[in-house]
Amino acid sequence: MRTDGRRTRRLAGSETAACAGLTALVYGAVLAFGASDTAVAAVFAGLYALSLVILLAACGWARRDLARLGGWTVPAVLAGLLLAAVLVPLTPWSPDGPHPVWTFLPDGPAASTLDRSAVLLNVLNLLGLFCLYVAARVVAASQTRGRRLLAFMLWGLGIYAAGALVHHVGLRGEGRMAATLLGPNSAATVFAAGVVMAAAALAQRLRRGGSAALKKGDPRAVALAGLVALLVVCLLMTASRGGLIAGAIGAAMFTVWQVFAGRRMTRGGVLFIGGAAVLLAVALGLNGAGLVVERFDLAQQDLDIRRQIIVPHWRAFLSSPWFGYGLGAFPSVNQMLMTEAALRELHNVRAVHNLYVQWLEEAGVVGAALMAALLGERLAPVVRAAFGSGGVGIWARGAVCAAAVFLIHGLSDFALQVPAIQALVTLGLGALGGLVSLRGETRGARPDRAPARLAVAGGGACALVAVLMAAPLLAAKVGGDLSAWPTAPADALAVSIERGLARKDLSKTELARLDGLSRRELASRPGSGSAWLRLAAVDAAAGLDGPSALALERSFTVAPLQTSLFSARTRFAYERWDRLTPAARAQTIEQLSAEWRRANWKRKEMVRLANDIRNPAGRVGLALQLTVLRLRQP
Repeated sequence: MRTDGRRTRRLAGSETAACAGLTALVYGAVLAFGASDTAVAAVFAGLYALSLVILLAACGWARRDLARLGGWTVPAVLAGLLLAAVLVPLTPWSPDGPHPVWTFLPDGPAASTLDRSAVLLNVLNLLGLFCLYVAARVVAASQTRGRRLLAFMLWGLGIYAAGALVHHVGLRGEGRMAATLLGPNSAATVFAAGVVMAAAALAQRLRRGGSAALKKGDPRAVALAGLVALLVVCLLMTASRGGLIAGAIGAAMFTVWQVFAGRRMTRGGVLFIGGAAVLLAVALGLNGAGLVVERFDLAQQDLDIRRQIIVPHWRAFLSSPWFGYGLGAFPSVNQMLMTEAALRELHNVRAVHNLYVQWLEEAGVVGAALMAALLGERLAPVVRAAFGSGGVGIWARGAVCAAAVFLIHGLSDFALQVPAIQALVTLGLGALGGLVSLRGETRGARPDRAPARLAVAGGGACALVAVLMAAPLLAAKVGGDLSAWPTAPADALAVSIERGLARKDLSKTELARLDGLSRRELASRPGSGSAWLRLAAVDAAAGLDGPSALALERSFTVAPLQTSLFSARTRFAYERWDRLTPAARAQTIEQLSAEWRRANWKRKEMVRLANDIRNPAGRVGLALQLTVLRLRQP
């Protein structure tokens, strides 16, 4: 076969298997709902590390090529500094100082973050991505393998898009398409970037023959044109305004750049291909056109909502600007920021809806700058290659424009916060690093074993940490209990506590165990309203009315209006109404009033809740409070 006018060697079976294996692994994470669940994300982080270990242990060419690769010093230093920066919030020594919430636990070490467990899980994900990048870069050390890996990624995206479209139209048929990424906007970012890369692949294929190759029915060119159209249709089906705008900008950038950079392909050919793809996509996507128009009609309203989400989180960043609140601390920070004025916009958001503000809030100026520096350092060779000629230049231009899609849509959404999308980008970055490299095929050299040993040791350590952290999380999901493990994350402890509290007639031994688990959870995340509520329930089961009321107060202090806790916290409070402190009663009434005003549809549920309360004082108190709220309503 020929690529860029020169004959390329045929890949060995292990090389093809490595390309296919890495691609399948990452798309497995995409299919697992973006690996957004903490347990699933931890598992895939371990699998990325394990893939590096297996690659280097099983393939002599991988060990040889890793030894021959250079240029690791700068990215290794940046990665090390980034890891140090994101670990700083675990300590009280950040310039931002320890968060005041740690004063609730005077006997333990304080920290800048609100959630040590979330930080550690996100650091594990980061280590997994490092391992995935090294594996991809080793595979792509050969340009032949790099092209094969990119081809597998592109056609893998096509298969995924086709399946998502069939599922949406055939089984759902209405609303916005989210695929398996839990949000239409995240799916839109992936499809929009895929449109640009598919267009680059088509332009590369047509570099010599121009549009005549399509007219003559070149199978690969026709397939790539169909892939472009399919991805555009999927993008339209998401009805994501930000995704459509970012995709249009990325595609326009690539088309214009290709027109002025292409030497073999005529400008008319590029415009013909682009126009044909757009017309075909519009024709196929008419079913989604109405929804897209409706979404743009609501643009100003949603911009206001985005602003109301971003502004309080920007202020939170300014309160802890240097190292932030820790990776993954957004949920705790969001609950702490909740006021009745912002309740409607903030009560159920999963992210800031601005990638840059969230990076600053979680990692601070230092961490965000190091993230940008590491990404920029790895993208720099691709950008340089984008100004060159030939097929490599076309691929590089497509990659730069696809990166622009992610960065532009990041102004209004958070696709790069989704673990599986991070992995997809990391894999593509590694493949492109090999594609733009000036090295030829690497054969016939005796490998230096030290780099491979170091990489295997690092990957093995990451995989071991993933097992220690993911096993308790997975056990909790399937009915097991590994909360006794010292490495059990806070979420695994929470599940064990709630299962224990669900039992009746708890023994002193069991109560002592639950108390220990509750205090371990709080030592990990004292900014969690649900963790304090669990401690309050454990103390209540032990007959400790004073400590129980104090724990309930602190639950309200760290998460004053947490909607997801409303029913459980209100029920708990009114069942113990005559034993609560005045402060706890006032906080309970404040959340009840806020929820009454926010959600009219919940009012009947509140009445049913009042009828279910067994404590006479609580039942009367809740009924009277609901009567007062009903009389006050306009």
